[in-house]
Amino acid sequence: MTFHWANIPFQWTSYSLRYHNDMLWYIWSLIQMFPIFLMAFYQLYKHLTIPNYYYQINKHSFDQRIVQFFAIPIPIYYFIDLTISIIEGSFFEPCRFCLWYHHMISMIVVTTIIIRKEYEWQDTMIMATHTLLMKYPFIFVLNIIYVALVPLKEKWINRFLGKFFPFIYYSFIIALIYDCTNALPFLY
Repeated sequence: MTFHWANIPFQWTSYSLRYHNDMLWYIWSLIQMFPIFLMAFYQLYKHLTIPNYYYQINKHSFDQRIVQFFAIPIPIYYFIDLTISIIEGSFFEPCRFCLWYHHMISMIVVTTIIIRKEYEWQDTMIMATHTLLMKYPFIFVLNIIYVALVPLKEKWINRFLGKFFPFIYYSFIIALIYDCTNALPFLY
């Protein structure tokens, strides 16, 4: 992996802002990787051992608070990334459009989940898998796992939110057609 970030000073240009936003996102993904996977497996354990666990989620339990802590920056990153893409006009490029479209839909879904403060194991596992995608963007099977986790939701509100997610499949199809990568541009 070649890091290109050491020589880019902070300036109020789209190039510099994108770099700094992406670098913070990458670092945040690495920081949250272990705790989020731990919480996802803990929540999966509770789901498997407690009957009707989905109806008993305590919004103030430690696992919910940890996931909440790591989830709050997600829509902020997406909003900044969307804004930069709009200002520079790069969201019309096919590979950039895939990410722009993915971030637009995800910002709606993730913000709704954050407001609800109720993370099911699938929500947490999607976050955890996303951290792996940030670290290892060229491992294609991680994309498949990431997309396959979405339809597993059980509560009606999460199924409703999951209905937004198929729109993201359109961006994945475009990414496959144009051979796009989901790697952050300044890292590889």
